[in-house]
Amino acid sequence: MALALGAAALLGACSLVHHYFGGGGGGAAAAAETAPAPKPIITLRVENQNYYDATVYAVSDGGERQRLGQVTGLTHGTFTFRWLHEELRVIIQLLAGGSTVSQPVLVNPGDSINLVIQPDLHLRIPD
Repeated sequence: MALALGAAALLGACSLVHHYFGGGGGGAAAAAETAPAPKPIITLRVENQNYYDATVYAVSDGGERQRLGQVTGLTHGTFTFRWLHEELRVIIQLLAGGSTVSQPVLVNPGDSINLVIQPDLHLRIPD
């Protein structure tokens, strides 16, 4: 199941796609009793379509900020990190181009999120 979410900031200059990989149908309740709880790990895949390098941060609803890393312009990167919160926002800080933050996304352990940094993001960030 995929749920497409537009990033809050700047008219869709970046976008998040949230993928949830849940269990199947019959027998799921019995399997849940014996299966260990999933680790609080989230995977964020970033496709930087912008010319500028981007530093990416995960931010909780309480404002806790975790630096994930950098994605060079016109490339992609994958970040796997421990996340103990229900909600995730992503800050994108462009080298010499300002920064913006996404809308919150509800996440569960094991989720995979795709983030696309649009080519014109640096033009949409106010000075």
